[in-house]
Amino acid sequence: MHVPLFSTVTLIAELFVSAAIYYSLYQGYKHNRFPVKLAGAALLYEIIFNISYMVSRVSANESAAKVDPPFVIGLAIVHGTLSLIMFIALIVFFFFAWRRYRKGHNYFHQYKILTTLFLIFWTFSILSGILFYTIDYLIP
Repeated sequence: MHVPLFSTVTLIAELFVSAAIYYSLYQGYKHNRFPVKLAGAALLYEIIFNISYMVSRVSANESAAKVDPPFVIGLAIVHGTLSLIMFIALIVFFFFAWRRYRKGHNYFHQYKILTTLFLIFWTFSILSGILFYTIDYLIP
């Protein structure tokens, strides 16, 4: 069993980034404060490191598709697609939130359904990544 260091570091870092995103949403929703620096750091990580990781994994998974079971291939497709969509959604969502919070509006509270949907899909994206990592590297 070979567990790539880059994948492990990325998974652990993504958990911290997700904690920062959940915290940003919580602070905005409950306390009407959007932690700009923390949210900005999370976005910066996603832009610089996570996207480069996803691009590096595309070529690695092209050859794996020939030998992996259909469930693993499907999981990889769902996770990769959802992660890219959520990356774009994160940028857009936090940009609009930042603009509204600067004006004193509680964006996450004002858009409860959108915030809830974002949380659900972000969480599903993270959990699918953990599942994919577990299946791909930890289960023989």
